[in-house]
Amino acid sequence: MAVNTRGLSFRTWRTLTLFTCAFLALMALCVVVFLEPFCQHIELWELERLGARLESEYGQDGQDRFELLDGLARDNDLRVIALTESLDVILLRDGFTSHPASTDPDALTDAQRQTVAALRQDLLDSGDRHIHRFVTNTSDPLHVVIYFTHLQDPELGPIYVYLSSAVPPLTETIPALEIEFAIVAAIMMILTVFVGLGLSRRLASPLIALTTAAQRLGHGDLTVEFDGGGVTETEQLAQTLNYATGELRDIQRDRQELLANVSHDLKTPLTIVKIYAETIRDVSGDNPSLRQTHCETIIEEANRLTDLVNEILEISSLESGSATIPLSPINLTDCLKETLSRFAIMAESSGYVFHRAVDPDIHIIGNAHYMQRVFYNLIGNAVNYTGLDKIVNVNLTRSERRVRFEVSDTGPGIPPDKVASIWDRYYKSRTNHSRPVIGSGIGLSIVKHILLAHRARFGVISGSAVGSTFWFECELAPEPDNTTTPVPQPA
Repeated sequence: MAVNTRGLSFRTWRTLTLFTCAFLALMALCVVVFLEPFCQHIELWELERLGARLESEYGQDGQDRFELLDGLARDNDLRVIALTESLDVILLRDGFTSHPASTDPDALTDAQRQTVAALRQDLLDSGDRHIHRFVTNTSDPLHVVIYFTHLQDPELGPIYVYLSSAVPPLTETIPALEIEFAIVAAIMMILTVFVGLGLSRRLASPLIALTTAAQRLGHGDLTVEFDGGGVTETEQLAQTLNYATGELRDIQRDRQELLANVSHDLKTPLTIVKIYAETIRDVSGDNPSLRQTHCETIIEEANRLTDLVNEILEISSLESGSATIPLSPINLTDCLKETLSRFAIMAESSGYVFHRAVDPDIHIIGNAHYMQRVFYNLIGNAVNYTGLDKIVNVNLTRSERRVRFEVSDTGPGIPPDKVASIWDRYYKSRTNHSRPVIGSGIGLSIVKHILLAHRARFGVISGSAVGSTFWFECELAPEPDNTTTPVPQPA
């Protein structure tokens, strides 16, 4: 099977393997090159700590100075030598042997005395209270770290204290460590190969599954579900893709509903046009009165078709933002009265009752044509859905700097869970009503986009079996400045 070297699985495995190799190389460098110097420095740091302890505790009241030095040597495997100013031995003790401490002034060998004398001179030259050294013996496999300090004895006066600790070389230890490290490195590499391969597949599998599901979605399968595989980031991606898929399903449903609505709304007028055209051809062609009536019916149905097409084009342009609505000062009261006059025929012929409360001369910054469209759609919606009493209440009132429009019906109302959906396109087709409703189902969506362009607040107050009240509010136009500057009169 071909390996996809650009895939996430391979790259994850490669990165983990390279990291393991780099880590093992660093560990090998530490073992082979830096282990021995590191051990030496650790021993020196420990000796400095003990020397600092000696300096802080030596000479305290009630403290047995010789017991302090002897215990320091015995407990820490140190060589401790205390000397006078003339380098005579006060105490000499090798803590790594069982020999007791010596107080013989001449206990030092000539070589030891020379070493101590050189350390004393270095201490005096440095001006410090103590010095430390790391000494490599060419004739002795043991290396030595030395701490040399100057103290004040309450009885003997100034004294010098020599502390030393042997550091065994690692010439025998390092080869054993190298073999052990090689075994551990081999095990680590094997584990890295297999564990890294499994981990990389585990990390890549959710993305592979998401890619496969996305390909199904790209081929039009809107039933696909995205699974993030339990990883936080891919779960978030899966949720986003599932949300997008749901939106695509809604769009698909809207498209199907659009086709169903438009097909239904086109079918009726087209059927009427066909019937009346055939009637003119076969029956009333020679009867001027009937021909006139039938031709007017054909024209009315053609106008209905034109209005339907215009509505579809209008909602598309409003939603896309391509339609620009020029705004200027308008008389909103006149717009409403003009719209209500178009419903007068319904009051006369169908018994509808329009209760109105309209304040005079309300001016706003808007567009008269589009505001009439808002009034027409909202009032027409109330006419379609009002109850058997056929009562529609229309109010337009001002308060301080705002104007509020309300139109109420006495119909069955809108269920609470559907209130947020009524501004969607084609909402009509998703509900059942007691009597046929005229329209394509996009009137309220047009209203929403027009009111948004006017920066108006809008909404609906409704509930099951209590009727509905649609409303919107917008700001009044600024009052005109009627002040005039007096014209100077000639003298």
